[in-house]
Amino acid sequence: MLGKSRLRSIFYAYICNILLILFTLRCQTIRYCHTMSHDKFTFKCFEVHQDRCAMKVGTDSVLLGAWLDIPPSGTILDIGTGTGILPLMVAQRDETVQITAIEIDKQAARQAQENIERSMWRSRIEVVHADFTQVAASLNKKYDCIISNPPYFQQSLLSPDEARAVARHTTALSFDSIFSLSREIVTAGGRLSLVIPADLYNEVNHTAMLYGWGATRLTHVRTTTRKQPKRVLCEWQRNYFSACTEDTITIHAPSGEYSEQYIALTRNFYLHF
Repeated sequence: MLGKSRLRSIFYAYICNILLILFTLRCQTIRYCHTMSHDKFTFKCFEVHQDRCAMKVGTDSVLLGAWLDIPPSGTILDIGTGTGILPLMVAQRDETVQITAIEIDKQAARQAQENIERSMWRSRIEVVHADFTQVAASLNKKYDCIISNPPYFQQSLLSPDEARAVARHTTALSFDSIFSLSREIVTAGGRLSLVIPADLYNEVNHTAMLYGWGATRLTHVRTTTRKQPKRVLCEWQRNYFSACTEDTITIHAPSGEYSEQYIALTRNFYLHF
């Protein structure tokens, strides 16, 4: 039978382990939140400066950039590039693609250009400061893949800051515009990939079908297994009306740490994976 001193030692060791786990999780949370809101976000192969961009680097863009299918030796168009994170992720994943990144906000476009100039893929990414709805018809080439982390707060009040309002609301870029204009500049069999709120999917997919886009792949994103999906990673193809593959990714494991799914998807980008 264990003596009192031995039981006390075991109890103290148990408490210390619990405190250590809680401290570690808190440090991870603080580091994550700090990094995501800081003026510079450092990935494994590139840096993203974001002090002049209304919308900072976020999980949505990282998920989309790591998830989307990239056509080999293809041409990619990023609508509303912001910091330029999506073109940088795509360029890292495939050394053969050529990417055009359109951004309506002047300061964001300049910062995206600077971020790309600091990268090793500057020769394969072109930044265009323009309103996609105004220049789509004048783009003189077709794209194999069109991508975007689009504005989505359709029903919420506009932000006080004009730049943030443009970046976060569909006042400047509607889903209707994305699907209608993209069909004119995509190659035969070309695809369109977006990340959107889960509660908007049915409405957005209805709009897509009106313009001849069929869903080919969906990944529902939830923060934990106990919660409903908050985002959907979506891929559509022109004139495709066949089977759509669906799956789910969970960001956090029951322990509170990042799940193996999320780590496997993003490990080539995040420093701490």
